Amino acid sequence: MTMPLDPLKKNYDPDRMIVHKNMRMPQLNRHRNVRVYLPFDYDTSAQHYPVIYMHDGQNVFEPELCISGASWQAAEQLDALQRQGRTSGHIVVAVDCSQQRDHLGRRDEYSPWSFNPPAALADWEQGKEPQGGEGDAYCDFIIQTLKPYIDTHYRTQPERESTTVAGSSMGGFISLYTALKYPDAFSKAGVFSPAFWFAPNEMKSFIEETYINQPIAIYMDIGTNETSDHSISSFPALYHDLAVEFANRLNHKSAQLQCHFVVDNGGIHSETAWARRFSAMIEKLHIH
Repeated sequence: MTMPLDPLKKNYDPDRMIVHKNMRMPQLNRHRNVRVYLPFDYDTSAQHYPVIYMHDGQNVFEPELCISGASWQAAEQLDALQRQGRTSGHIVVAVDCSQQRDHLGRRDEYSPWSFNPPAALADWEQGKEPQGGEGDAYCDFIIQTLKPYIDTHYRTQPERESTTVAGSSMGGFISLYTALKYPDAFSKAGVFSPAFWFAPNEMKSFIEETYINQPIAIYMDIGTNETSDHSISSFPALYHDLAVEFANRLNHKSAQLQCHFVVDNGGIHSETAWARRFSAMIEKLHIH
């Protein structure tokens, strides 16, 4: 699907964007902005809607807050899909990422494990400081605090069958973990450009040890030109090869687990790429 509008500009309906400022995260003893975008017919119907929970909330909607200058355009794309009759509408709940410790605070919350990279990243400058390990507390915030609040205050379809978790890079990493750890809450996960390099062995062990007793559908994608540091020439291959490996692991894990895997030839590690593939997740996971 082509972008409905210019991805460098904000084109969603501001009246349907509710920002819950400084929502308390008791599991982490922090506060965070949570952005909720409602379907265009929310105020004129009595309908209840499926919910997509997303990470890096500022990047999901706000181009001026993105390093690339372009957002995921999630609001604009979902509006377009709904107006075309391809979906019945969605509520998107997007949690802003941590601003603590620069980019390391984000990694702290988006992994339940400490940074434990493959040999190719052993000397990476960004890996010299301890990072990671707060992922379980962050997931518990979503499950114990955020989802109950959203289901109480908005007309949601709270069942697992109508609930998706999605994100990119480290946000994709924690989305996969969340869906597999909390299958009673989530039946679908959008895993865009996952940063499996952060703790590949821990994630492998987690997948191997997790018992899958309910259907879970996963959309996973990767570009062939993704990097988190242009000074490390092996990064694109690392991103790609680990995504291929994990997609295979997931598809061989259980008949209950289905991973739709997409390779974006030439795709880079950026909101523009994730925006271009966002509607593919909606389609592949049948989020209607």
